[in-house]
Amino acid sequence: MPFEVDVPKICEQLEGTDRRQKTQALAGIRDLIQNSPKNVSTEDIADVFDQLYLHLLKAYDDRFESVRDHAVQAVNAFLQLLPPMDFHVLNVVSTLAERMGKAETVEPSEEIRLLYIAQLHLMVRKYTKMGNVGGIRECYPQVVKVLIKSIKDDYPLVQREGCATLVDLAKVATTQELRPFCDSLAVALYGMLNHKHALSRISAVEAIGSISLHIDASGDNMRRLFNEISPVLMDSKPLVRRMVGQVGVIMCLELPDRYSFFERILPMILCCLKDDCPDVVKDISGKWLLCGKQYFFENEAELSQQELSDPPVENYPKNVLRPTIGCRGLVQRSLRLLQLITRETGDWKENVRLHSLRLLYQFVLHAEAAMTPKFFEIYSDVAYACIDPVPEVSAEAAKVADLMGRLLAYDAWIEHGFTGLERNARESYMRCFYYMFTASLGGDYEQLMRLAKMLREVEYSHTLKPGFQRYILKLLDTVLQKSLKINAGQEELTELYKCVYVACIKVMALSHSLTGGRNKDVEFGQTLIEKIISFEQVSEAKLHERWFHLALKDVENLDATLEDNAEPVMLLDGLINICLIRATYISDLIDKVKVVFAHCCDSAQVRIFSTLSMASLRWSQTVDIEREQSTQLLSHFISEVVEPYLTWQAGSSAEAMRSLAMATLCALAQGAEEEALEVLPPLAKHMPSLLEDRNVSTRHFAIKAVVYFRGLSVEDIKPLGYSTLQRMDDPSAEIRTLATIAVGKLKPKFKSESEEGSSGEREVWETFVKRAMDLLLLHYESPEKDIRGAVEVTLKELIPSYRGAWEERYQRARAMCPDKDHHDELYKKVSGEEAPSPPEAT
Repeated sequence: MPFEVDVPKICEQLEGTDRRQKTQALAGIRDLIQNSPKNVSTEDIADVFDQLYLHLLKAYDDRFESVRDHAVQAVNAFLQLLPPMDFHVLNVVSTLAERMGKAETVEPSEEIRLLYIAQLHLMVRKYTKMGNVGGIRECYPQVVKVLIKSIKDDYPLVQREGCATLVDLAKVATTQELRPFCDSLAVALYGMLNHKHALSRISAVEAIGSISLHIDASGDNMRRLFNEISPVLMDSKPLVRRMVGQVGVIMCLELPDRYSFFERILPMILCCLKDDCPDVVKDISGKWLLCGKQYFFENEAELSQQELSDPPVENYPKNVLRPTIGCRGLVQRSLRLLQLITRETGDWKENVRLHSLRLLYQFVLHAEAAMTPKFFEIYSDVAYACIDPVPEVSAEAAKVADLMGRLLAYDAWIEHGFTGLERNARESYMRCFYYMFTASLGGDYEQLMRLAKMLREVEYSHTLKPGFQRYILKLLDTVLQKSLKINAGQEELTELYKCVYVACIKVMALSHSLTGGRNKDVEFGQTLIEKIISFEQVSEAKLHERWFHLALKDVENLDATLEDNAEPVMLLDGLINICLIRATYISDLIDKVKVVFAHCCDSAQVRIFSTLSMASLRWSQTVDIEREQSTQLLSHFISEVVEPYLTWQAGSSAEAMRSLAMATLCALAQGAEEEALEVLPPLAKHMPSLLEDRNVSTRHFAIKAVVYFRGLSVEDIKPLGYSTLQRMDDPSAEIRTLATIAVGKLKPKFKSESEEGSSGEREVWETFVKRAMDLLLLHYESPEKDIRGAVEVTLKELIPSYRGAWEERYQRARAMCPDKDHHDELYKKVSGEEAPSPPEAT
């Protein structure tokens, strides 16, 4: 069937005003061209288009959207089959420029605008390579206007189609042809980088990468391009970040002046190598190898020599693939960028800080030992990043510091590391140094000793910052671990362990005082003490006895008006809590405590006294010496620390101090029960006033301590006894109960029967016992179960020795009591027999 087109009829229909007629005509010609036989020549189709193109292009301006739609589709059908040299392409581009190349929006329909730019895309793909005569190259200005308008369009699909058209145009156009238009195209694309649609951002980045190969690099245009595209590396969508990496690879491989811009190109690639998304890392890693391969080929003479002397890194991080020598060479020539990267680690935006640290990690990974000269420049920035308030950022900084410790030349950076740490006693430098030093393989005896002595200093081990304390302990742990690998004699190691012990115990003490008890840091410090114990092969007690006085000596400046939260007071408090009281340093401890009591504020005195009272409970366990020596130490301790505060004194804190002194005395009586038999009797003179003290706490501890006053004469114990009886009427129920029980435990030491006055003593004490029994029988009528139980216990103690007195006092009390059965029941419980019948009245 011959190819026939009724051109006059179609022209007549397109010139009419009937919308349906025009759309049918356009659809007919479209279908006719699309379904034309294969044997129809392009000349025949070009002849038909030559007769119709004016009417078809005029329909682009028709007032009906459907007509414009069909007109574009009809022209597309012709363009698919027209010969490449057809000059009508210029007419189509001119029409598109009229419809989409102006500053104002001429075409109101988004769908038609999409068809226009798609048509331009078709012509770019099909006719760009048609030569210098009649080609689309002659109308680049018009094409660029259409592209810029499409890129700035409000319709995302139009924008993306415009970017795709530009990408294809940049592939086939020469730099000489496209360069005049690159700046205006790039400025339009920059506006899309913040588009709310991720696909639009991807298209924009791809288009920017395409025209970057044609931009004049001599001016500021290239610098602006990098400034605009770099923030997109922190995009929330992985596919967008991957496209930035792909653009970086394209630049690295194809940019004509790429050697001048490696410092700006490499971050685009390296950031993707540390991306959160595995797909991004996998895709860019393979392309990055191509960049390294090309760089090696272009610099083979230099890098081949370096490859021969490129030994494997002994301490390389696990599960990390070492970059090729070409990739490493690329980064090593771009280390000037480090200052810019580290400056961004302190940016106010969290994602910028994280991005810069990930980039820095890749620089360290690739630069390896070549980066050592730059260490001092970036030390402070990495240190501050290690204490970033955002955990993810600080964790990334820790990875960077760890990698630096592994790959940088140890002998070259260690002195700078020490200098920075000595000049900046801060948690930031401590963390950074810890990560680097722990990860490194270096560390001789002199360096370990220098570090241990430094950490023992006041600026470090006396810190009250929990984070700082934690990393001091971690660094001490590193010192202990590295001490196993050094060449040193036993005496040298002992000196090292002594410094570690003192620093560790002081940090533990302050941490304990800050939290009011044992915590994770204290427990970790205890593991370090246990390591030293195993190294020195001594017990924990012997270790404290040997070296604790050194830590105690570092507690300074107590002779001032310090509160309980002052560092020296907290240090002393923590040291006592952790190491308790031991014979080797008790004299030094007493001296420190006396200084606190003489100069510090009330709160500090109360804190230290309270801690001493708790430590006193374990006297027999910690003061592990002969009985006679222990008694002497206890007597000295009580006379110097406790006894001065047992008497009444004026002052705001005197009442609290007296209460704590009594608590300490009670604790010592319980903790050193055997020694207390000899030490307590001289203190009996203070007890009556303490038992009658206004402070309930003082009375409480006094009544608990009464039972430990043994071996006293009747004359000495009598005041204690009657004061105890008075406490049976105390306002505090607990004290009443304790006093009731204490009465039965008071036992004087009588003179022998041959001594003068022995019988009188027994009569005096029996009088006391009768008085006590009267009160016990009286209190048995109390409704309190605890009191009644205590009465029963005490009577069972007294009756065996004073049965006659008991029978007398019982009968007397029973006669006056209305509830005789109640007393009979008590008699049976405490005597083990039935109550006797009362004597008959005469």
